Amino acid sequence: MIIQAGFDLELLARPLIVQEGKLFPRLVVIGLDAELQLESIRVVTESFEGTLKPFQDAILEHLDLEGTRYFAIAHAGIWAENDFYDEQPIFIEAKQLEKVAAERGLHMIGHFGIDETGYMSAGPHSYFDQYASGDDLPSTMTHWVHSKFGKCG
Repeated sequence: MIIQAGFDLELLARPLIVQEGKLFPRLVVIGLDAELQLESIRVVTESFEGTLKPFQDAILEHLDLEGTRYFAIAHAGIWAENDFYDEQPIFIEAKQLEKVAAERGLHMIGHFGIDETGYMSAGPHSYFDQYASGDDLPSTMTHWVHSKFGKCG
């Protein structure tokens, strides 16, 4: 299965976090290989309380360093939408995780907060190929290359 967009990642994580309309306090990590193929999906903890810090090592340990190149995290609970988005503790911790992961050759491509009604994303919402900072990601929309609809006139 090729993961083409951020919403694909949310769809994979949702059933582990919301079941029969009930929110479970879980933190999930999704691993993808160099071609954005699904490598793994695991529950890191059953008791997520809004902070990533105690689970940073566990998140990275859950990824198969042999096959995983990209990863995303998803957890129970959404964050506040405001002008100080990047100053919220969950985002500061996610940036720290992203930095440590990069030192190990892993690229974080998604961060999702999920609740019973929907989700919020701190990463790509659309197709990775169309995302402004997605230049280092592999092409997943090769079927558009030869399409007359994929060309601007």
